[in-house]
Amino acid sequence: MDVDKIVVILVIAAFCLGPQRLVGYSRQLAVVVRRVRDWADTTKAEIEQETGVDIDWSDLDPRRYDPRRIIRDALTEPLDARRSESAVEPRTAAVRPAAGEAPGR
Repeated sequence: MDVDKIVVILVIAAFCLGPQRLVGYSRQLAVVVRRVRDWADTTKAEIEQETGVDIDWSDLDPRRYDPRRIIRDALTEPLDARRSESAVEPRTAAVRPAAGEAPGR
């Protein structure tokens, strides 16, 4: 979320709830956010402990799979790097002797 959107939401909440209730609701929101964060950390630790594998959670970040970023990276990548990655050894065609010809000519 952008900062602009958060500010708009806060202004609307201030008008709807009023200044006295806004403070109480913001405290409740902070408590909920802390609980969710603690739950996520506990769950992550349990998964790593039970599986015995240290999971790199940054690999699972959905922002890594933004199609715009993937295309931009592919287009800004140097041409030489793309050629070396996709270079495949050329195949040589097997030459068969024509009918009636002796092999080796």
